[in-house]
Amino acid sequence: QPSPVRRDSLGELRSSQPVIAMASSDAAGAAAAAGGASAASIFEALGDFKHLTRERALEAFREGLRHDRFTPEEVEPLALATLTAASWEARQGGMSAAAEAVGAWDRPDFREALLCAVPQLLVDSEYRVRKSVALVLRACCERDGLQVYDRLSDTVLGDIRAKFQRQAGDDDEETDPGKPPAPPTFLPDTEGWRSLETSMGALEAMMQGCGAAFTPRINAEMIDLLAECSKHTNRFVREYAFFAFKNAFEVCSQEAFLESVAPRTVGLVAKGIADNWSQVRYAGSVAVRAFMLKAGDQQARFFPQLLGPMCLNRHYVAEGVRLFSQDTWKTVCGPQGGARLIVAHFDDVIDTYIAAAEAPNHAVREAASHCIAELAAKVAGTPESPTRFRDAFTEPRIQRLLQTLVGCFQDESWPVRDVASVALGSFVVAFPKPCKEFRTQLMDLWFEQLSDNIPSLRQNAAAALARAVGVWTAELWDDVLERLRIALPAVQRQEENSQIFTDYTPSGPFSVPKPKPMTLEDHVDPAFANQTMYSCGSSAPKTFRRRPRQNMGGCMNCSSEQPRQLWEASEGMIYLLAELAALCAWQGTPEAQARMAHLAALLPMTVSAMDCSHYRHHYLLKQRACERLPGLTQSLGSELVLPHLPGLLRVTALCAAQSTHLALREAAHEALAAWRGQFAAGDMEAAKAAARLEAQGQPAPAATAAAPTAAAAA
Repeated sequence: QPSPVRRDSLGELRSSQPVIAMASSDAAGAAAAAGGASAASIFEALGDFKHLTRERALEAFREGLRHDRFTPEEVEPLALATLTAASWEARQGGMSAAAEAVGAWDRPDFREALLCAVPQLLVDSEYRVRKSVALVLRACCERDGLQVYDRLSDTVLGDIRAKFQRQAGDDDEETDPGKPPAPPTFLPDTEGWRSLETSMGALEAMMQGCGAAFTPRINAEMIDLLAECSKHTNRFVREYAFFAFKNAFEVCSQEAFLESVAPRTVGLVAKGIADNWSQVRYAGSVAVRAFMLKAGDQQARFFPQLLGPMCLNRHYVAEGVRLFSQDTWKTVCGPQGGARLIVAHFDDVIDTYIAAAEAPNHAVREAASHCIAELAAKVAGTPESPTRFRDAFTEPRIQRLLQTLVGCFQDESWPVRDVASVALGSFVVAFPKPCKEFRTQLMDLWFEQLSDNIPSLRQNAAAALARAVGVWTAELWDDVLERLRIALPAVQRQEENSQIFTDYTPSGPFSVPKPKPMTLEDHVDPAFANQTMYSCGSSAPKTFRRRPRQNMGGCMNCSSEQPRQLWEASEGMIYLLAELAALCAWQGTPEAQARMAHLAALLPMTVSAMDCSHYRHHYLLKQRACERLPGLTQSLGSELVLPHLPGLLRVTALCAAQSTHLALREAAHEALAAWRGQFAAGDMEAAKAAARLEAQGQPAPAATAAAPTAAAAA
């Protein structure tokens, strides 16, 4: 029978050992992990094609070194023999073990032999072998310092420069089996750069190994090289460049840093924390923290370039970037907070926010909207309760921020629209007079968002509009109430075949527009081919800032659009009704009490909307209405709700009695339980009796047959 075959990392077929031999390699790996293996058996397991076996063997080798079970004389020949092994697994495992041996024993001859092999292994055809070279270089630099760097700097830096440009068709290198093949022309920007990325890692490792002694080597030539790498088209190279900057900042003396390094690199790291790839942005954030810590009491010199981007990343959707940036912000600003620093460099920060709001990446625009909202909610205060920084908000600055938010409110990306909507509600509260000229436009946009396809947009639009009504009550109340009265019963005109929009994804670095099914015969849409790619594959055309909007909704208002659904408009009005009731209850004035009576008069329309079951998604409107009914009752008060309680009780009990939609049933049960605590027992009994009579007086479709029993159960 033919022997089993497998493919190595280059896709070449390679004969495998029989199954018995494979089992024995697993046993050898397990024995090595148990600590009873010899050095020879460990190095044999280090060359196994299974990653887990190699990892177990390496851990066993470390354990043996810690307990002095091996001697240099038995380990070093085995390690050096693996450097010229035929399989890449043996070379990679041998280099990893050699790095551990260098750290354990001070053996100059062994280090010399390893360094002689570095130039060849640095351009090995296997990525994992090249990556393991960095481990050896760091260990050797920790032993011998700059001597190692000076010896190999021409090799490492020369390889970086040689591979900086990707060139296909290099026949000379393709024929050399010891070097990686030249990339084909069809590879994307993140592939095909051969040893460029791993050589960057080797440079970073030598910086870490040399420590503070590396300061004299951080010269103009080094900075220029890292600057070129930080602008490279391959995001992995950019990522390594900013990690290298981080190490350079840490090992550099503060005097040299402030005198020559910081002025040349501040603009580079500012661009790094604004990169469209989240991984590069994170590496830039790591470099910025090291930069600011090294700057010490001279940090203020660099705030004009770095403060705005640092603040922006506290709201970036990628969790790693966001949490790391928040921690950096606390470290830099200290217990006094960052508002004082923002105001001290206000124009630079505002310029950063506005530029981010115009970025082609929707995640950046969303973060900018968060930051602008933060200025109004946390930094400025309100006219009645101003902060000590409010005087910094001059009329031109407010106008710039407002115009930016209004633009974001019309963004193509729904998360940007969502955040901008809430932000404008905060701005109206903080700056009512400057916002007055946008009042009509904002009203139209909020009501448009109240019928959007995205549920959270409807809910947040209701909250933002209610805040605006609280500021401009006399000007807006009648108009808002009339629009509410007209749109609330819209569900009664809903077609039977209703729809919900399911192609959207939550905001985040992985929020890629859902692709349409495509067969091999389909042609690629040229609008999305050969375009700039952003973090995790999002494409720029799907996240452009604005387009002329039509009178229909959609996730991002682009190619995936859905017509506005009338039931969604009614649901948005129920949200608005609850928010306005909460506003009036909070105001607590006699005028507010009169306005609550107007709102209570709309409860029969709410009952009629919940009564509609002729369309497919009726259960969603009913569920969200049930979720708001306890709060609505609390805001309006039991006296205003009591006349309408029988109708509300009837439709809610129907929702609690059905068993098809479990979420609706639970929401209805919670609403009924809340009412038992909000109304007197006698009032509830009277409402139940009235609900029975109301149900009996209706035509008897199948859906209402269980109403008397459900009401009694309530």
